[in-house]
Amino acid sequence: MKDQFANYVVQKVLETCDDQQLELILNRIKVHLSALKKYTYGKHIVTRVEKLVAAGERRIGVLSSYSAQMA
Repeated sequence: MKDQFANYVVQKVLETCDDQQLELILNRIKVHLSALKKYTYGKHIVTRVEKLVAAGERRIGVLSSYSAQMA
């Protein structure tokens, strides 16, 4: 990603889409992460994707522990 403004557009899309759309987009982006890391503006997208994945893992962990407590 060489366009500094496209980076903002992608990040905004990631922020505003619903969970189903986010999963689809992340699956499409993750195959390009190594290429994105090579560009200054691509690195911002990689950082955002990593944060979203970490947040999703925490949310899943919280839901799993909640489900286990309810059982």
